[in-house]
Amino acid sequence: MKTKRGLPDMTWIPDKQLWRKRGTYKGYKYNKTGRTPEIVMEKIDAFKAEIDTGVVINDDITLMAYALRWYPLKVAGLKPKSRDVYRNALDVHILPRLGNLPIRDIKALHIEELMADLACKSASMHSKILFTIKQILNSAVENGIIIKNPCAKKKAGGQKAKIKTPLTHEQQDALREAVKGTRAELFTLLCLYAGLRREEALGLLWSNVHLDCKDPYLDVRHTTTYDRNGVPTHSESLKSSAAYRSIPLPPQLTEALSRRKSDMDSAFIVPAERSNKEMSLIAFRRMWESVNKGLVSFHVEPHQLRHTYITELCASGMDIKKIQYLAGHATVQMTLNVYTHVTQNRPEQIAPDIVKAFLRTP
Repeated sequence: MKTKRGLPDMTWIPDKQLWRKRGTYKGYKYNKTGRTPEIVMEKIDAFKAEIDTGVVINDDITLMAYALRWYPLKVAGLKPKSRDVYRNALDVHILPRLGNLPIRDIKALHIEELMADLACKSASMHSKILFTIKQILNSAVENGIIIKNPCAKKKAGGQKAKIKTPLTHEQQDALREAVKGTRAELFTLLCLYAGLRREEALGLLWSNVHLDCKDPYLDVRHTTTYDRNGVPTHSESLKSSAAYRSIPLPPQLTEALSRRKSDMDSAFIVPAERSNKEMSLIAFRRMWESVNKGLVSFHVEPHQLRHTYITELCASGMDIKKIQYLAGHATVQMTLNVYTHVTQNRPEQIAPDIVKAFLRTP
């Protein structure tokens, strides 16, 4: 390629319509491009400033090296669970496959191959992985390492989530019998009769429960979440502002809490077995395994309890806005997206229309 007159160190790339300048500064190579010579020189000046201040991000940087710089800046201020989403996507899926590639060499085909290998993963996991790699490469674009993001137009795939199935009344009865008098009893009833998420039930304190009043209720104000190693963290940070709510207690839950309160010497309603502090993830999993061992004809997952609670509210004919509040959903649309089939188009609602449709007059 020929250089243009007056710019002996600057090369014009006709097919890309870009100027390019290569060189070395203090032992570090650079290869900068831009729409104008001025843009190229700005990038070079910024590169030299980074080296002078000890911050080196050059055109040869690998995805691994860049991610190590990008990650702490991206997750600063995020909740542990949100940080773990990025960390898991990087450590388990992205970096083992693409980490050693220079960012400038990553093509759309690399991203397609990565996502194809993960086709068996859930749609949610697919989305998180693709979102993470897009964020890293967007940052690389902003820092002048690449011109465009090779996966900007890629869409997530993965396996669709299985339809959530609420417990039948017979299954609810069998579950209550299986957990009666065990460590899992109060956790089960909190999710089944108050619709608490797992982290909300495990983070609930006795000080959040109000039994000595005409209409007993509990306040959702705390959570217990886990890091990548299963270590618990108890905090007042909830999933969203809508998650902070006060939930009236039905008789089944009120009676169980009243019966167990005098026996508990922990601030937690569902504590660890020995320390009376927050329960570890391993301890929770062992507890729940014991629950399923006590069931004969069906298997139950913790999230089914909350799903059953909300389904029962919908089937009762309760106003959808009240259900949204009790469920702790940020918007009523979230409630409707999952539970519309319970509140609408039930046989007794549409039966008159069916009869009318096929009614023939002589």
